[in-house]
Amino acid sequence: MEITNFKKKNNIVSFTIKGINIAMANAIRRAIITNVPIAAIEKVTIDKNSSALADEILAHRLGLIPLKTDLNFVDTTLLLEVECNNSNELKTVYTSDLKSSNPDIVPVYDNIPIVKLSKGQEIKLECTLQLGKGREHAKWQGGLASYEADENENDKFNFFIESYGQMDADGLINAACDELIKENRKFKNYVSANTK
Repeated sequence: MEITNFKKKNNIVSFTIKGINIAMANAIRRAIITNVPIAAIEKVTIDKNSSALADEILAHRLGLIPLKTDLNFVDTTLLLEVECNNSNELKTVYTSDLKSSNPDIVPVYDNIPIVKLSKGQEIKLECTLQLGKGREHAKWQGGLASYEADENENDKFNFFIESYGQMDADGLINAACDELIKENRKFKNYVSANTK
């Protein structure tokens, strides 16, 4: 296997792999999209919500906020306590209003709007985070991955990977490869144990 044309810009990586087949190329792509552990909001405990959004919709919106992910994950909670006291303007609640118990796991972007509040409306809630994988739910998907087969060489593939920001694109690729190795090892051990 030979890797060439490796380029990185911000959260985007592209490279060419020569010496693999289409099944291996697809396994790499799928591992990046579905196998990397990513932190996301899994449980929302709402104490107060007088906003226009129903509790379920508010919880769903919170669950889809991308969060910076450390694979040495420790239990983390996010608190949101906001109130609109201004009678003339709506107050927009942003991801920057979420307060994390872990300074390493915070929203990727501070400016994602969550909800708008009018005078007297307030929200008070606590979010519990969990590591999960994209195969379980899109909120645990760390990025996009695609490849294009070379027209002239059937063992050559041009890859394009874009991270959503939970971890950088290099980390996403490394974590995906680690997960592939773990799954292959489990399969090998299973076959060894059941064919004796």
